[in-house]
Amino acid sequence: MNRKWIVCGALSLFAAVVGVSAAQAQSVSPTRGGTLTVGFLSDSKTLDPIYSVQFTERQVLYLVFDTLVKYGPDFSIKPELAESWQLANDGKRVVFMLRQGVKFHDGTPFDAAAVKWNIDQRLDPAVASPQRGQLEPVIDSVDVVDVHTVAFNLKTKYAGLVSVLGERPGFMVSPTAWKKAGQDFGGQPVGTGAFVFKEWVRGNHITLERNPGYWQKDLPYLDKVVFSDLAGSVVGAQRLLTGEIDYVGELGPQDIRQLEGKPGIALAPISVGRWYSLQWHMDEAPFNNAKLRQAIAHAIDRARINEIVMRGKGTISDGPTPAGLWWYDEGIKSPEYSPEKARSLLKEAGYPNGFEYVLSTPQVAALQQINQLAQEQLAEAGIKVKLEPVSSAEWYDRLVKGVTNFSPNRWTQRPDPDGLLYILFHSKGYANTTHYRNEKVDALLDQARETYDIDERKKLYSQAQKQIVADLPMLPLFFSVEYAALRDNVKNFVWIPDQIPRFREVWKAGK
Repeated sequence: MNRKWIVCGALSLFAAVVGVSAAQAQSVSPTRGGTLTVGFLSDSKTLDPIYSVQFTERQVLYLVFDTLVKYGPDFSIKPELAESWQLANDGKRVVFMLRQGVKFHDGTPFDAAAVKWNIDQRLDPAVASPQRGQLEPVIDSVDVVDVHTVAFNLKTKYAGLVSVLGERPGFMVSPTAWKKAGQDFGGQPVGTGAFVFKEWVRGNHITLERNPGYWQKDLPYLDKVVFSDLAGSVVGAQRLLTGEIDYVGELGPQDIRQLEGKPGIALAPISVGRWYSLQWHMDEAPFNNAKLRQAIAHAIDRARINEIVMRGKGTISDGPTPAGLWWYDEGIKSPEYSPEKARSLLKEAGYPNGFEYVLSTPQVAALQQINQLAQEQLAEAGIKVKLEPVSSAEWYDRLVKGVTNFSPNRWTQRPDPDGLLYILFHSKGYANTTHYRNEKVDALLDQARETYDIDERKKLYSQAQKQIVADLPMLPLFFSVEYAALRDNVKNFVWIPDQIPRFREVWKAGK
């Protein structure tokens, strides 16, 4: 079995990724029972993994469903529903040996036929899964070898395949339940996960209950998990202090001020934070003007934004990859802050008297702050920006549909560079909301995903990132420092670097 190519994307992460989170894993025996109430800023629209797009949906999906593989706290790739895998046909066939004795919540068996059905659904144009754009370019077909063995036949070598199966494309849905429920499946999901879906009162809460027949011995410890919708992080912190909820995430350095040092509260930071940027449509005026993009880049003081939004705790970003990941290149630099240079470039761009534009402003605290600071800084260069509020639930959907042009954005890292760089910057990337197209970058990203040698892949990704940063489809801002806050009786919470909290192994002391 050759698994070197599979795990290479997980190596060389900061040891601090786990940080305080790992320290929360207790050596004492877990307590069984109790309810974990999770406060989250919900933008959830469906709990059907085949159609899922929104970030918060995955907090629920990782409990109701299992994936073929899972990520460790260091982004290593570990077995889950697939116990092992190996390459064949010169790297163009990946064979998975599946876990036996696993059943979906409706009592139907999880087997190779179910895996084939799940992938075929995502590939079917008639189903219109958002994941088709990610999978169709690389997966030719899926074969059932026997009841517990399934093979993926690839159109070309694809080094990122196994890492992809630890997120949305790898969530295994009950084919029987999906066919029975039809369009209603997103509101009554059925998987193999540690928790069974109970109810979803939209705008209020989602309730999950313990799966008594879960295949992983002794899990889960909790009887129930309730996801309670929050109006904002400030409200979440207040409800945590009053004991109404047990957990709240997506907290920035500003948000935790009221929680620091409070009895009964534990803070769990993650140091490889989300990548924040400003983005625009590369193929539409006025941002199809390279000089204008450069002018905006020189007008933005990233250090000042980090100081205000992240209390100086974030890391200035020169590109999409933070230090510590093997595809990071310290030689990549974004334009330095220079209002004078910005004004000069604005004239060269054909706007000697400046110009006006609308900056979409999601109702998310950090993004609102970024936009307010950007508005002030751009004004110094002669660029007048009007802030246009948009609800957090609609913000990303508007980006995907192309309704929004100029906007802040944020992305978590993936265990393989293909998982982020390809989807954002390849002309065929399904999350390419900037409409970026560069044939050189396309060729480099294509070659990198077909290469299993890590050293060669690093060279290719360095070249691609240098060109991307030069073209400026997105202006890098910073990598955040973010926190989860928990009641101190919540045990065994450990961060995964994609920043999607998993609660499968959490337990509550004293319930």
